[in-house]
Amino acid sequence: MKTSSHHHWLFYLILIMLGLLSSNLYAADIQVKIDRNNVELNETFTLTFEASSDVDDDPDFSPLEKDFQVINKGSSSNISIINGQYQKNMRWNVTLMPLREGTIIIPSIAFGSDKSPQYQIKIRPVQTSATGSNAEFISELSISTQNTYPQAQIIVTQRLLSSSNINGYEFSKLSTSGVDASIQPLGELKQYQTERGGTAYLVLEQRYTLYPQTAGKLTIEPSIASARIALNNRTNRDPFRSNTKTVRRASEKRSITVNSVPNAFKGNHWLPANEVQLVEAFPEGKEFKVGEPITRTLSLLVDGQSASQLPEFSIPEIHGLKQYPDKPVLNDTLSTADSNAGIVGAQQIKVAIIPSHAGSFTLPEISVPWWNVNTSKMEIAKIAARTFSVAAADTNNPIAPPTSQQAKPVIQTEAIQAPVKTVTENIPSGNALLWQIISLLLFIALLSSLFILWRSKREIQKEESPSSIKPSLKKSYKKLGKSCLENDAKQCKDALLNWGQAIFTESPTYSLGELAARVDNALADKINELNTALYKNQLDSWQCDGLIELCKDFERKNNLKDNDTKNKNSLESLRPQ
Repeated sequence: MKTSSHHHWLFYLILIMLGLLSSNLYAADIQVKIDRNNVELNETFTLTFEASSDVDDDPDFSPLEKDFQVINKGSSSNISIINGQYQKNMRWNVTLMPLREGTIIIPSIAFGSDKSPQYQIKIRPVQTSATGSNAEFISELSISTQNTYPQAQIIVTQRLLSSSNINGYEFSKLSTSGVDASIQPLGELKQYQTERGGTAYLVLEQRYTLYPQTAGKLTIEPSIASARIALNNRTNRDPFRSNTKTVRRASEKRSITVNSVPNAFKGNHWLPANEVQLVEAFPEGKEFKVGEPITRTLSLLVDGQSASQLPEFSIPEIHGLKQYPDKPVLNDTLSTADSNAGIVGAQQIKVAIIPSHAGSFTLPEISVPWWNVNTSKMEIAKIAARTFSVAAADTNNPIAPPTSQQAKPVIQTEAIQAPVKTVTENIPSGNALLWQIISLLLFIALLSSLFILWRSKREIQKEESPSSIKPSLKKSYKKLGKSCLENDAKQCKDALLNWGQAIFTESPTYSLGELAARVDNALADKINELNTALYKNQLDSWQCDGLIELCKDFERKNNLKDNDTKNKNSLESLRPQ
């Protein structure tokens, strides 16, 4: 009895341990995100908690009250079934206002037994307004630097601050003088609240990237912000009468000194940036053989430049190696490094290397000189030289009699013709027919094997090659319509890429950045909004409104249609129901 009781306790102990282990294995993965990085004291921002599976319990946000004032809380859920797999996403949004400046650690939030990771945020001190802290309506223009170099990135920020409710707003187009410069919008419009001098303001903020092209003094003209502010005029005859008034304010102009390219820079391609990285992907620890391809991937990442401005990789010739570089893939993303973060340009190229003989080979060092705009010094990004060995290819004995199991290149069949001919002359005439039949069967078997290998290789290449896939425009619109109804940004991206490949059949696009560069401004802006939302994981703030109409407008303007379109009216039936 004692032994039996002991076994029962041991059994229960094992069950408890398994339960604790399973609870750790199945703990929900909770991610923490913030709607923007540039936060001042007394400004609101939104903290988002996301879980792709059920959490143990409702969240306890009380630890946030130590450093923040909780303005608002809300939650939402999204259920989807993709390829028969059920997926549920939960999201909790918390609007906060910091109570102090400096670096603040957002604590781990408990969702029952599940917990979110900690998150660090930097709260800047309140910036004084040149217009006056008690003004009803303020227009501001800020810049990331007052001293820079040609083609270096400058972040320009337009702000509109209003202490009253507004029904509409408008920013003037940025205008520069003194130096030629290119200007592009950076990300989407931000909306938040702040407090200055005891007055609460609604803030609308739009950021831009600006690249001066030459040295000199660059002036950014005053930014004009206008808005319709609601007025409530109450009289005895109409106590609920209301209207609006339009107010306009101009910011101060900004001046930037653009220095000449310094003599200390010795590179062939002028590249001013915040940071540059060179990255190589090479198959490590693999045995290489003659004739077998080796794939080498080179990536250049530049914080502060668009991908179109990056220098191309130079692939030097190496004796004994045949190198076949693919077309470089260019992509622009938004950096989240700090409050003045801008564009990060990326260039990636894949190179197929085929050794022609055995031995040791060295890929030389790759270096990219660049100018650090923060330290005003030249630096060099490098990929170190790489040495690897190549073994001889496996060869078959050319004198061995052919069998159906052997792979026989054409050159080997010529080598065995002479001995076969000599032998067949000495064969008795009675067996000549039998030998010819055997030879014919072996020849047929060889042809069959070669055909099967060719067919298999063709199928594999067809499956692996993106260019062999020609999406249907009709199916692309159907997928795009479904994605827009669900406002699913990730599915919209796939549908847009399929649409682009169906439209541009001669030279398909494989990224949203490439697609945006080939369409008109209206559609490009919408695609860039989607790309930004995907990059910053702000999928809930992105809206699909008008995307399908913009795609169809672009087709109509350019008289485009895909290969499976049979008549000019076929697009009308593609409108999602």
